[in-house]
Amino acid sequence: MESVDAGSGTVPYPQLRPYGEIKRGYTCFMDGDVLFAKITPCMQNGKHFIAGGLQDGIGFGTTEFHVIRPGNEIIAEWVHYFIRLPEYLTAATYHFTGAVGQQRLPPGYLSDSKILLPPVSEQRRIAALLNQRMALAEQLRAAAQAKLDAVNALPAALLRLAFAGELW
Repeated sequence: MESVDAGSGTVPYPQLRPYGEIKRGYTCFMDGDVLFAKITPCMQNGKHFIAGGLQDGIGFGTTEFHVIRPGNEIIAEWVHYFIRLPEYLTAATYHFTGAVGQQRLPPGYLSDSKILLPPVSEQRRIAALLNQRMALAEQLRAAAQAKLDAVNALPAALLRLAFAGELW
């Protein structure tokens, strides 16, 4: 779960382990599957991603993921963007089971969910547009963070100059 970047919905640094370590107690998935975190707070935080670039097309992860395997009429990106909708995630919290702090979303919530389903060509067109916009949003976020970091560094820089006698 810690490998998933909640902001981007990706796994930037996947881990490779020997099969003997993960053959039991892990969830198996394949390239193209959508993984949906079922435990709180990971579900609400966006720990969901599309599996891709897996060695031999197969991966293993925590049992705290639901695996969604899109069929012929729906693409993985369409499912992924849908399950990351804040409205969807908020509605899902009302279906949690289990004790506080260890609550999980049952698989029935996902299988019973209704999703708008345009033709695959339209799903691809919209997903490509969303991918472009999300990449732009990430660039803007990074630029804003760099400016914020510079602003936060300013007081310390001013103090260093003042105590070095270089401020005047």
